[in-house]
Amino acid sequence: MSDSKKEAFKRVLAHEAVMPVPYSIKFTVESREKYVSYLGKPFDEVDDLGSYVVASHTNGGWTEVKPGFFRDYFGVVWNKTVDKTLGIVSEYRFREPSFGDYRFPDAADLPVYATIRRNNGRYPEVFHMFSIGFALFERAWSLTGMEELMVWMLTEPAFIHELLDRITTYNIALINAAADIGGLDCVHLGDDWGSQHGPLISPETWREFIKPRFKKTCDAIKARGLSVSLHCCGNVEVLMPEIVECGVDVFDPFQPEAMDIWKLHRDFGDRIAFWGGLSVQSTFPCGTEEDIREEGERLIREMGRKGGYVLAPSHALTGDIPPQNISAFIDLARMQPGRHE
Repeated sequence: MSDSKKEAFKRVLAHEAVMPVPYSIKFTVESREKYVSYLGKPFDEVDDLGSYVVASHTNGGWTEVKPGFFRDYFGVVWNKTVDKTLGIVSEYRFREPSFGDYRFPDAADLPVYATIRRNNGRYPEVFHMFSIGFALFERAWSLTGMEELMVWMLTEPAFIHELLDRITTYNIALINAAADIGGLDCVHLGDDWGSQHGPLISPETWREFIKPRFKKTCDAIKARGLSVSLHCCGNVEVLMPEIVECGVDVFDPFQPEAMDIWKLHRDFGDRIAFWGGLSVQSTFPCGTEEDIREEGERLIREMGRKGGYVLAPSHALTGDIPPQNISAFIDLARMQPGRHE
């Protein structure tokens, strides 16, 4: 009897070679709209596309304050009139390094907990992640502004340390509330630390401000018997040994234009699993269906068969990707021998 999708995914996180290679696919709002139009009907990633993963996200249920503008639980307003998926911040909360009368949201009162229960009932055999978007560094700059955060790390370090401590306390409260519901396999932390060419802040600054809180969060996740997934865009190769040290089980999105994914898998594949790798910067938007198949087959052959690898695009699919290329990836993933249906 073959593993369930949940069991197969867990084996990958244990660095085993699992065939067929578990896979997943994530869409931006724009790419989903385009693919729905192409198919002529709505779709579900698990039921219709065969994804091994379902995620219950904290970034949902925001308040629309005017058309296309949404206020999140921290009081930050995001402009989603152009980028419908994440948007850009139009109103920050801290314009000076002082908390004043600002209060953090109530971690016990979020719609994501209903989502967890719904996904538990609908997808019991699928790997279930609790996903915290804008986890730490991103949450801080969404409150202060990126430039202000970096300046205040130098000029107002006590305020930034306290801000990051408060965010960490909030996140651990989220994790414990979600874990109390049951049914979860993993906590997915979204926190981009890299640019295309290297970390956004120096490794020394990352070690001072980010690493201790990130490690504390990973420890809290492990204390609840759950795996840790890190979504971190950009080139963070220099931080990878410490990412492993903090207790991360799987790293996403694994971007070939930003990092040497083949070397990373060779060097760290026995300690951490990798998730992604098929380029959304070049192959998906600019390549052919055959290019998709060739790149995907190489990932399956050279990573999947060695273990610790989840087949996926190197990020959520973007709106400039031809629908035919999305279908080519799904066909490749589903047509592996011994596939789960």
